[in-house]
Amino acid sequence: MKKHSLLNCLFVSIAAFILSVPSYSADAGERDNDFMVEYSGTMHPYNFNLTDSSVPWNEDMTPVFINYVARHGARFLSSEKKIAHLRDILMEARSEGTLSEKGAGFLKLIDRVDSVTEGRWGALNALGMEEERILATEMMRTAPGLLGKGKVKAIATYVPRVVMTMYEFCHQLSVLSSDLEISTSEGHQYDSLLRYFKTDADYVEFLKNPDWKREYEHYASMNIPTSPAASMFTIGKDDVELRKLTYEAYGILQSLPAAGIKAEIGEWFTPSDYRACWEADNLEHYYARSASRFSDIPLKSAQPLLESLIASADAAASWRNEDVAFLRFGHAETVLPLFSLMRLPGCYAPDAVPGQLASHWIDSDISPLGANLMMVVLKDRKGETYVSLRLNGRWIAIQDSKVIEWWKLKEMWQSYMKQS
Repeated sequence: MKKHSLLNCLFVSIAAFILSVPSYSADAGERDNDFMVEYSGTMHPYNFNLTDSSVPWNEDMTPVFINYVARHGARFLSSEKKIAHLRDILMEARSEGTLSEKGAGFLKLIDRVDSVTEGRWGALNALGMEEERILATEMMRTAPGLLGKGKVKAIATYVPRVVMTMYEFCHQLSVLSSDLEISTSEGHQYDSLLRYFKTDADYVEFLKNPDWKREYEHYASMNIPTSPAASMFTIGKDDVELRKLTYEAYGILQSLPAAGIKAEIGEWFTPSDYRACWEADNLEHYYARSASRFSDIPLKSAQPLLESLIASADAAASWRNEDVAFLRFGHAETVLPLFSLMRLPGCYAPDAVPGQLASHWIDSDISPLGANLMMVVLKDRKGETYVSLRLNGRWIAIQDSKVIEWWKLKEMWQSYMKQS
Protein backbone atom coordinates (compact mmCIF):
# COMPACT_ATOMS: atom_id res chain seq x y z
CA MET A 1 0.00 0.00 0.00
CA LYS A 2 2.82 2.38 0.81
CA LYS A 3 4.46 1.75 -2.55
CA HIS A 4 1.24 2.56 -4.43
CA SER A 5 0.85 5.79 -2.47
CA LEU A 6 4.40 6.79 -3.33
CA LEU A 7 3.83 6.05 -7.01
CA ASN A 8 0.60 8.04 -7.05
CA CYS A 9 2.35 11.03 -5.46
CA LEU A 10 5.17 10.79 -7.98
CA PHE A 11 2.77 10.60 -10.92
CA VAL A 12 0.96 13.71 -9.66
CA SER A 13 4.26 15.57 -9.37
CA ILE A 14 5.34 14.42 -12.79
CA ALA A 15 2.02 15.42 -14.34
CA ALA A 16 2.43 18.89 -12.86
CA PHE A 17 5.94 19.12 -14.33
CA ILE A 18 4.78 17.98 -17.76
CA LEU A 19 1.94 20.51 -17.79
CA SER A 20 4.45 23.23 -16.96
CA VAL A 21 6.43 22.44 -20.14
CA PRO A 22 5.24 24.39 -23.19
CA SER A 23 3.56 22.42 -25.95
CA TYR A 24 5.22 23.02 -29.30
CA SER A 25 2.65 22.64 -32.05
CA ALA A 26 3.29 22.39 -35.78
CA ASP A 27 2.87 26.15 -36.28
CA ALA A 28 4.97 27.08 -33.27
CA GLY A 29 7.65 28.55 -35.51
CA GLU A 30 5.32 31.46 -36.30
CA ARG A 31 4.84 32.48 -32.66
CA ASP A 32 7.23 34.37 -30.40
CA ASN A 33 10.41 32.40 -29.66
CA ASP A 34 8.83 28.96 -29.93
CA PHE A 35 10.75 28.28 -33.12
CA MET A 36 13.93 28.25 -31.02
CA VAL A 37 12.75 24.91 -29.60
CA GLU A 38 10.96 23.78 -32.73
CA TYR A 39 14.22 23.91 -34.69
CA SER A 40 16.75 23.08 -31.98
CA GLY A 41 17.63 19.72 -33.58
CA THR A 42 19.37 17.19 -31.37
CA MET A 43 19.45 19.81 -28.62
CA HIS A 44 15.65 19.61 -28.46
CA PRO A 45 14.49 18.94 -24.89
CA TYR A 46 12.54 15.71 -24.48
CA ASN A 47 8.85 16.30 -25.22
CA PHE A 48 6.76 14.50 -22.62
CA ASN A 49 3.58 15.77 -24.25
CA LEU A 50 4.00 12.95 -26.78
CA THR A 51 4.09 10.13 -24.21
CA ASP A 52 1.56 7.31 -24.67
CA SER A 53 -0.35 6.74 -21.45
CA SER A 54 -1.35 3.12 -22.06
CA VAL A 55 0.37 -0.09 -23.17
CA PRO A 56 -0.43 -1.86 -26.46
CA TRP A 57 -0.60 -5.47 -25.22
CA ASN A 58 -3.62 -7.21 -23.74
CA GLU A 59 -4.08 -8.81 -20.33
CA ASP A 60 -3.08 -12.22 -21.70
CA MET A 61 0.50 -10.97 -22.09
CA THR A 62 3.00 -10.34 -19.33
CA PRO A 63 6.27 -8.36 -19.51
CA VAL A 64 9.24 -10.59 -18.69
CA PHE A 65 12.16 -8.36 -19.65
CA ILE A 66 13.03 -4.83 -20.77
CA ASN A 67 15.83 -3.84 -23.15
CA TYR A 68 16.59 -0.13 -23.01
CA VAL A 69 19.01 2.00 -24.98
CA ALA A 70 19.16 5.74 -24.46
CA ARG A 71 20.93 9.00 -25.04
CA HIS A 72 21.90 11.20 -22.11
CA GLY A 73 19.46 13.85 -20.91
CA ALA A 74 19.50 17.63 -21.30
CA ARG A 75 22.90 19.23 -20.89
CA PHE A 76 24.74 22.50 -21.11
CA LEU A 77 26.56 23.47 -24.30
CA SER A 78 29.17 20.78 -24.89
CA SER A 79 32.33 22.86 -24.97
CA GLU A 80 33.63 26.39 -24.47
CA LYS A 81 34.95 26.04 -28.03
CA LYS A 82 31.33 26.41 -29.19
CA ILE A 83 31.34 30.07 -28.18
CA ALA A 84 35.04 30.97 -28.45
CA HIS A 85 35.36 31.89 -32.14
CA LEU A 86 32.21 33.99 -32.41
CA ARG A 87 32.98 35.75 -29.13
CA ASP A 88 36.48 36.58 -30.37
CA ILE A 89 35.10 38.02 -33.62
CA LEU A 90 32.51 40.11 -31.79
CA MET A 91 35.05 41.38 -29.26
CA GLU A 92 37.41 42.33 -32.07
CA ALA A 93 34.62 44.23 -33.80
CA ARG A 94 33.83 46.03 -30.56
CA SER A 95 37.44 47.11 -30.18
CA GLU A 96 37.43 48.36 -33.79
CA GLY A 97 34.13 50.20 -33.39
CA THR A 98 32.33 48.03 -35.96
CA LEU A 99 30.03 46.13 -33.60
CA SER A 100 26.35 46.89 -34.10
CA GLU A 101 23.75 47.08 -31.35
CA LYS A 102 22.60 43.59 -32.25
CA GLY A 103 26.17 42.36 -32.16
CA ALA A 104 26.62 43.86 -28.71
CA GLY A 105 23.44 42.09 -27.64
CA PHE A 106 24.70 38.74 -28.86
CA LEU A 107 28.03 39.26 -27.13
CA LYS A 108 26.14 39.83 -23.86
CA LEU A 109 24.22 36.63 -24.51
CA ILE A 110 27.45 34.69 -24.98
CA ASP A 111 28.74 36.09 -21.70
CA ARG A 112 25.51 35.00 -20.01
CA VAL A 113 25.86 31.48 -21.43
CA ASP A 114 29.39 31.35 -20.08
CA SER A 115 28.28 32.64 -16.69
CA VAL A 116 25.32 30.27 -16.32
CA THR A 117 27.40 27.29 -17.38
CA GLU A 118 30.12 28.18 -14.85
CA GLY A 119 32.61 25.65 -16.15
CA ARG A 120 29.99 22.88 -16.41
CA TRP A 121 30.47 22.47 -20.15
CA GLY A 122 28.66 19.37 -21.40
CA ALA A 123 27.33 18.47 -17.96
CA LEU A 124 23.89 17.03 -17.35
CA ASN A 125 21.79 19.87 -15.97
CA ALA A 126 18.71 20.11 -13.75
CA LEU A 127 16.35 19.57 -16.68
CA GLY A 128 18.29 16.49 -17.76
CA MET A 129 18.10 15.04 -14.26
CA GLU A 130 14.36 15.67 -14.13
CA GLU A 131 13.95 14.04 -17.56
CA GLU A 132 15.63 10.87 -16.32
CA ARG A 133 13.51 10.68 -13.19
CA ILE A 134 10.37 10.96 -15.30
CA LEU A 135 11.60 8.39 -17.82
CA ALA A 136 12.42 5.91 -15.07
CA THR A 137 8.98 6.43 -13.54
CA GLU A 138 7.41 5.82 -16.94
CA MET A 139 9.30 2.56 -17.23
CA MET A 140 8.07 1.49 -13.80
CA ARG A 141 4.51 2.43 -14.74
CA THR A 142 4.82 0.38 -17.95
CA ALA A 143 5.75 -2.84 -16.15
CA PRO A 144 5.27 -2.47 -12.37
CA GLY A 145 4.96 -6.21 -11.82
CA LEU A 146 8.21 -6.95 -13.62
CA LEU A 147 10.16 -4.12 -12.00
CA GLY A 148 8.82 -4.66 -8.49
CA LYS A 149 11.82 -6.84 -7.75
CA GLY A 150 14.71 -8.56 -9.50
CA LYS A 151 18.04 -7.58 -11.02
CA VAL A 152 18.63 -4.60 -13.29
CA LYS A 153 21.88 -4.18 -15.18
CA ALA A 154 22.92 -0.73 -16.41
CA ILE A 155 25.98 0.33 -18.41
CA ALA A 156 27.16 3.71 -19.69
CA THR A 157 30.02 5.30 -21.58
CA TYR A 158 32.73 7.01 -19.54
CA VAL A 159 31.47 10.53 -20.39
CA PRO A 160 30.26 12.23 -17.18
CA ARG A 161 26.87 13.40 -18.53
CA VAL A 162 26.10 9.85 -19.62
CA VAL A 163 27.21 8.39 -16.30
CA MET A 164 25.04 10.91 -14.44
CA THR A 165 22.11 10.09 -16.71
CA MET A 166 22.44 6.42 -15.77
CA TYR A 167 22.69 7.22 -12.06
CA GLU A 168 19.65 9.51 -12.06
CA PHE A 169 17.58 6.94 -13.94
CA CYS A 170 18.64 4.05 -11.73
CA HIS A 171 18.26 6.05 -8.54
CA GLN A 172 14.65 6.77 -9.46
CA LEU A 173 14.02 3.07 -10.10
CA SER A 174 15.40 2.30 -6.66
CA VAL A 175 13.14 4.94 -5.11
CA LEU A 176 10.13 3.32 -6.74
CA SER A 177 11.13 -0.23 -5.76
CA SER A 178 13.55 -0.92 -2.93
CA ASP A 179 13.47 -4.62 -3.86
CA LEU A 180 15.31 -4.07 -7.14
CA GLU A 181 18.97 -5.08 -7.27
CA ILE A 182 20.56 -2.53 -9.59
CA SER A 183 24.15 -2.84 -10.79
CA THR A 184 25.74 0.06 -12.67
CA SER A 185 28.97 0.16 -14.62
CA GLU A 186 30.67 2.69 -16.87
CA GLY A 187 33.96 3.11 -18.65
CA HIS A 188 36.03 2.65 -21.79
CA GLN A 189 35.26 -1.09 -21.79
CA TYR A 190 31.93 -0.15 -23.42
CA ASP A 191 33.41 2.06 -26.15
CA SER A 192 33.10 -0.55 -28.90
CA LEU A 193 29.44 -1.07 -28.00
CA LEU A 194 28.26 2.47 -27.19
CA ARG A 195 30.94 4.75 -28.68
CA TYR A 196 31.58 2.81 -31.88
CA PHE A 197 31.58 6.13 -33.75
CA LYS A 198 35.00 6.68 -32.17
CA THR A 199 36.40 3.13 -32.22
CA ASP A 200 35.25 1.64 -35.54
CA ALA A 201 38.05 2.41 -38.01
CA ASP A 202 35.79 2.31 -41.07
CA TYR A 203 33.30 4.66 -39.47
CA VAL A 204 35.99 7.09 -38.32
CA GLU A 205 37.34 7.18 -41.88
CA PHE A 206 33.83 7.62 -43.28
CA LEU A 207 33.32 10.74 -41.17
CA LYS A 208 36.23 12.25 -43.09
CA ASN A 209 34.77 11.14 -46.44
CA PRO A 210 34.98 14.10 -48.83
CA ASP A 211 32.05 12.86 -50.95
CA TRP A 212 29.28 13.46 -48.44
CA LYS A 213 31.03 16.46 -46.94
CA ARG A 214 31.29 18.09 -50.36
CA GLU A 215 27.55 17.78 -50.94
CA TYR A 216 26.76 18.95 -47.43
CA GLU A 217 29.05 21.98 -47.72
CA HIS A 218 27.52 22.89 -51.07
CA TYR A 219 24.05 22.75 -49.54
CA ALA A 220 25.16 24.82 -46.56
CA SER A 221 26.76 27.45 -48.80
CA MET A 222 23.49 27.83 -50.70
CA ASN A 223 21.07 27.75 -47.76
CA ILE A 224 22.60 29.06 -44.54
CA PRO A 225 21.59 32.74 -44.43
CA THR A 226 24.01 35.63 -44.07
CA SER A 227 21.63 38.23 -42.60
CA PRO A 228 21.70 37.07 -38.92
CA ALA A 229 25.47 37.50 -38.70
CA ALA A 230 25.50 40.60 -40.94
CA SER A 231 23.18 42.35 -38.48
CA MET A 232 25.88 42.11 -35.80
CA PHE A 233 28.33 44.39 -37.61
CA THR A 234 28.28 47.92 -38.97
CA ILE A 235 30.50 47.03 -41.93
CA GLY A 236 30.13 44.36 -44.58
CA LYS A 237 31.84 40.99 -44.39
CA ASP A 238 32.47 38.18 -46.84
CA ASP A 239 29.44 35.92 -47.34
CA VAL A 240 31.47 32.81 -46.54
CA GLU A 241 32.46 34.22 -43.17
CA LEU A 242 28.93 35.48 -42.50
CA ARG A 243 27.46 32.02 -43.09
CA LYS A 244 30.01 30.51 -40.74
CA LEU A 245 29.21 33.07 -38.05
CA THR A 246 25.46 32.62 -38.54
CA TYR A 247 25.83 28.89 -38.10
CA GLU A 248 27.93 29.39 -34.97
CA ALA A 249 25.26 31.71 -33.57
CA TYR A 250 22.62 29.08 -34.32
CA GLY A 251 24.75 26.47 -32.52
CA ILE A 252 24.72 28.62 -29.40
CA LEU A 253 21.03 29.50 -29.57
CA GLN A 254 19.88 25.92 -30.14
CA SER A 255 21.44 24.94 -26.80
CA LEU A 256 19.54 27.53 -24.75
CA PRO A 257 16.14 25.80 -24.25
CA ALA A 258 17.82 22.73 -22.75
CA ALA A 259 20.03 24.93 -20.56
CA GLY A 260 17.07 26.98 -19.32
CA ILE A 261 18.47 30.23 -20.71
CA LYS A 262 15.96 32.64 -22.23
CA ALA A 263 16.80 34.87 -25.16
CA GLU A 264 14.88 37.04 -27.59
CA ILE A 265 16.01 35.03 -30.57
CA GLY A 266 13.94 37.11 -32.98
CA GLU A 267 16.42 39.92 -32.45
CA TRP A 268 18.85 38.08 -34.73
CA PHE A 269 16.93 35.34 -36.59
CA THR A 270 13.65 35.18 -38.43
CA PRO A 271 11.84 31.82 -38.17
CA SER A 272 12.79 31.03 -41.77
CA ASP A 273 16.47 31.84 -41.16
CA TYR A 274 16.51 29.71 -38.03
CA ARG A 275 14.83 26.82 -39.82
CA ALA A 276 17.38 27.07 -42.65
CA CYS A 277 20.18 26.58 -40.12
CA TRP A 278 18.37 23.62 -38.58
CA GLU A 279 17.90 22.02 -42.00
CA ALA A 280 21.65 22.25 -42.62
CA ASP A 281 22.31 20.79 -39.16
CA ASN A 282 19.76 18.04 -39.80
CA LEU A 283 21.42 17.20 -43.13
CA GLU A 284 24.85 16.90 -41.54
CA HIS A 285 23.51 14.53 -38.87
CA TYR A 286 21.77 12.50 -41.55
CA TYR A 287 24.87 11.99 -43.68
CA ALA A 288 27.10 11.28 -40.69
CA ARG A 289 24.77 9.10 -38.60
CA SER A 290 22.26 7.35 -40.86
CA ALA A 291 21.92 5.42 -44.10
CA SER A 292 22.22 7.63 -47.18
CA ARG A 293 23.09 7.23 -50.85
CA PHE A 294 26.73 7.72 -49.87
CA SER A 295 27.08 4.81 -47.46
CA ASP A 296 25.55 2.56 -44.83
CA ILE A 297 28.78 2.40 -42.79
CA PRO A 298 27.12 4.08 -39.77
CA LEU A 299 24.65 1.18 -39.71
CA LYS A 300 27.36 -1.46 -39.95
CA SER A 301 29.11 0.12 -36.99
CA ALA A 302 25.94 -0.16 -34.91
CA GLN A 303 25.57 -3.90 -35.52
CA PRO A 304 27.31 -5.04 -32.28
CA LEU A 305 24.83 -2.96 -30.27
CA LEU A 306 21.85 -4.45 -32.10
CA GLU A 307 23.32 -7.92 -31.63
CA SER A 308 23.54 -7.19 -27.91
CA LEU A 309 19.86 -6.25 -27.82
CA ILE A 310 18.94 -9.40 -29.71
CA ALA A 311 21.03 -11.62 -27.45
CA SER A 312 19.48 -10.33 -24.25
CA ALA A 313 15.96 -10.58 -25.71
CA ASP A 314 16.73 -14.15 -26.81
CA ALA A 315 17.87 -14.99 -23.29
CA ALA A 316 14.63 -13.61 -21.89
CA ALA A 317 12.58 -15.54 -24.45
CA SER A 318 14.18 -18.80 -23.34
CA TRP A 319 14.08 -17.92 -19.61
CA ARG A 320 17.89 -17.75 -19.45
CA ASN A 321 18.15 -14.14 -18.35
CA GLU A 322 18.63 -13.42 -14.65
CA ASP A 323 17.94 -9.71 -15.15
CA VAL A 324 14.53 -8.08 -15.49
CA ALA A 325 16.06 -5.18 -17.44
CA PHE A 326 19.26 -4.28 -19.25
CA LEU A 327 19.82 -0.53 -19.61
CA ARG A 328 22.41 1.00 -21.97
CA PHE A 329 23.24 4.73 -21.92
CA GLY A 330 25.12 6.54 -24.66
CA HIS A 331 24.97 9.51 -27.02
CA ALA A 332 23.08 10.88 -30.01
CA GLU A 333 25.81 9.30 -32.12
CA THR A 334 24.93 5.97 -30.46
CA VAL A 335 21.20 5.93 -31.12
CA LEU A 336 20.95 7.62 -34.55
CA PRO A 337 22.78 4.85 -36.48
CA LEU A 338 21.19 2.13 -34.33
CA PHE A 339 17.62 3.29 -34.92
CA SER A 340 18.38 3.61 -38.63
CA LEU A 341 19.78 0.07 -38.70
CA MET A 342 16.63 -1.19 -36.96
CA ARG A 343 14.57 0.73 -39.56
CA LEU A 344 12.32 2.20 -36.91
CA PRO A 345 9.60 4.47 -38.32
CA GLY A 346 10.98 7.89 -39.23
CA CYS A 347 14.58 6.79 -38.64
CA TYR A 348 15.46 5.26 -42.01
CA ALA A 349 15.38 7.25 -45.26
CA PRO A 350 18.30 6.05 -47.40
CA ASP A 351 17.15 7.75 -50.60
CA ALA A 352 16.35 11.21 -49.22
CA VAL A 353 17.81 14.23 -51.00
CA PRO A 354 18.97 17.45 -49.29
CA GLY A 355 16.09 19.74 -50.21
CA GLN A 356 13.45 17.22 -49.12
CA LEU A 357 15.16 15.57 -46.15
CA ALA A 358 13.17 17.47 -43.52
CA SER A 359 10.01 15.76 -44.79
CA HIS A 360 11.45 12.28 -44.18
CA TRP A 361 14.11 12.39 -41.47
CA ILE A 362 14.05 14.77 -38.49
CA ASP A 363 16.91 14.58 -36.01
CA SER A 364 14.92 16.14 -33.15
CA ASP A 365 12.23 13.46 -33.47
CA ILE A 366 14.78 10.64 -33.50
CA SER A 367 17.32 11.85 -30.96
CA PRO A 368 16.15 14.64 -28.69
CA LEU A 369 17.96 15.00 -25.39
CA GLY A 370 16.95 11.95 -23.37
CA ALA A 371 16.10 9.92 -26.50
CA ASN A 372 15.36 6.28 -25.76
CA LEU A 373 14.05 3.01 -27.09
CA MET A 374 12.28 0.72 -24.65
CA MET A 375 11.89 -2.84 -25.88
CA VAL A 376 9.43 -4.84 -23.75
CA VAL A 377 9.67 -8.61 -24.10
CA LEU A 378 6.32 -10.30 -23.43
CA LYS A 379 5.04 -13.83 -22.83
CA ASP A 380 1.50 -14.93 -23.50
CA ARG A 381 -0.31 -17.70 -21.65
CA LYS A 382 1.00 -20.29 -24.11
CA GLY A 383 4.59 -19.22 -23.50
CA GLU A 384 5.02 -17.55 -26.88
CA THR A 385 7.27 -14.51 -26.96
CA TYR A 386 6.28 -11.09 -28.29
CA VAL A 387 7.85 -7.64 -28.28
CA SER A 388 6.57 -4.08 -28.10
CA LEU A 389 8.80 -1.10 -28.92
CA ARG A 390 8.42 2.38 -27.50
CA LEU A 391 10.47 5.10 -29.20
CA ASN A 392 10.72 8.41 -27.36
CA GLY A 393 7.47 7.86 -25.50
CA ARG A 394 5.36 6.40 -28.31
CA TRP A 395 4.60 2.75 -29.02
CA ILE A 396 5.54 2.18 -32.65
CA ALA A 397 4.08 -0.23 -35.17
CA ILE A 398 6.19 -2.84 -36.94
CA GLN A 399 4.36 -4.48 -39.85
CA ASP A 400 1.24 -2.56 -38.78
CA SER A 401 1.27 -3.97 -35.26
CA LYS A 402 2.48 -2.57 -31.94
CA VAL A 403 2.87 -6.11 -30.61
CA ILE A 404 4.96 -8.40 -32.82
CA GLU A 405 6.17 -11.97 -32.46
CA TRP A 406 9.79 -11.93 -31.36
CA TRP A 407 11.02 -14.41 -33.95
CA LYS A 408 9.64 -12.22 -36.74
CA LEU A 409 11.26 -9.05 -35.46
CA LYS A 410 14.54 -10.86 -34.83
CA GLU A 411 14.59 -12.19 -38.40
CA MET A 412 13.87 -8.72 -39.76
CA TRP A 413 16.74 -7.17 -37.81
CA GLN A 414 19.12 -9.95 -38.79
CA SER A 415 18.21 -9.45 -42.45
CA TYR A 416 18.85 -5.72 -42.14
CA MET A 417 22.31 -6.41 -40.75
CA LYS A 418 23.08 -8.70 -43.67
CA GLN A 419 22.00 -5.99 -46.11
CA SER A 420 24.13 -3.25 -44.56
